[in-house]
Amino acid sequence: MASIGLSQFGISIVYGAVPGVLLALQVEHLAGDERKVAVLSGFTLAGGVAALVAQPLAGWLSDRTRTRTGSRTPYVLGGALVAAPVLWAMGWAESLAVLAVLYVLSEFVLSAAQGPLAAVLPDRVPAERRGRFSAALGLGIMLGSVTGSLLGSLISADTRTAYLVVGCIPVALAASRLFLAPDPDNRFSERIVAAPEAGRWWATFLVSPKEHPDFWWVVASRTLTYTGFFVVQGYSLYLLDDYVGLGDQAIDMVPVVAGLLALCICASAVPSGIVSDRLGRRKVFIVCASAAMAVGLLIPLLWPTLVGYLAMSVVMGLAFGAFEAVDTALITQVLPRQARFAQDIGVVNVASIAPQILAPALAGAIVVGFGGYALVFPAGAVLALLGGLSVLRVKSVR
Repeated sequence: MASIGLSQFGISIVYGAVPGVLLALQVEHLAGDERKVAVLSGFTLAGGVAALVAQPLAGWLSDRTRTRTGSRTPYVLGGALVAAPVLWAMGWAESLAVLAVLYVLSEFVLSAAQGPLAAVLPDRVPAERRGRFSAALGLGIMLGSVTGSLLGSLISADTRTAYLVVGCIPVALAASRLFLAPDPDNRFSERIVAAPEAGRWWATFLVSPKEHPDFWWVVASRTLTYTGFFVVQGYSLYLLDDYVGLGDQAIDMVPVVAGLLALCICASAVPSGIVSDRLGRRKVFIVCASAAMAVGLLIPLLWPTLVGYLAMSVVMGLAFGAFEAVDTALITQVLPRQARFAQDIGVVNVASIAPQILAPALAGAIVVGFGGYALVFPAGAVLALLGGLSVLRVKSVR
């Protein structure tokens, strides 16, 4: 299952490098210091809408695809191949309008790759072993994001080269699926046939909250917790610059923060997944991780210094690594329809992708609306805590 983690890692590098660093710097250059927050919020909001559409749609198509390389790989590798030239073009954009169109297109294509990729887990891994394997997927998401922040900050001096490098990474790592763990040929597998009474393709996306309440509680939990994390992490450059007060030195601290997060996520994700598998319990890990994250997010509010920000990063990294590994396993155990894993995971993945894209827009609205950055931290803490509490409503999994 290493290919799942590698493919996800490559895609998530783009999410870490582009909205949080490269795009933020471009927006600051093109829009000016006074408008940068509002403009970046608008960009990320539009990208979030694209992800909302792309994830379930690609899952719906993937479940119905029959090829020599299976139903998942064509979308994972194809999405990376299409995204690469779009990202390269972003490095040459010299107007906000062109940059906005290219950014939204890149988010649509990469989001379309993630739903089918996540469906490999329930396709090929038994439920009792999903904690450790979901850790690989979760590590790919989180380590990719923080590595992207690190990489983006290190090569941000040359925007065009930065986008060239970032655009190539998802292609190279998605191609690893063809060699490390190729999906089986499914050309002769039974095809999904839409129910005659449905009559409308979009109706297949509707999952009844009454019949499958656990599914929607998990979606709510992930949405809230991810938003709480990324409302701060997605605004790291501006928070270090304006709230902590580092000014021009903020860009140099972004890789330090990203590296610290990556280290802490690695330290907690895999052990949490393994222990969760052995105990046969998921919810207690998720609740504790979300509560710890909420506490960590309050540290800079009480200690508005660089040391306070780094302390927050340590707590957030440890908590989020544990949350991601166990929550991903829980998700695969509450999927409502076995024949539509990718489609349903596409709906769930909106809860993963949209917060990464929309959280900076929410942070921007808080900053603009309240005239400062301080309230970003308690907002993230409340969202993370609510996310943990939501999972307690799940009944079918302990």
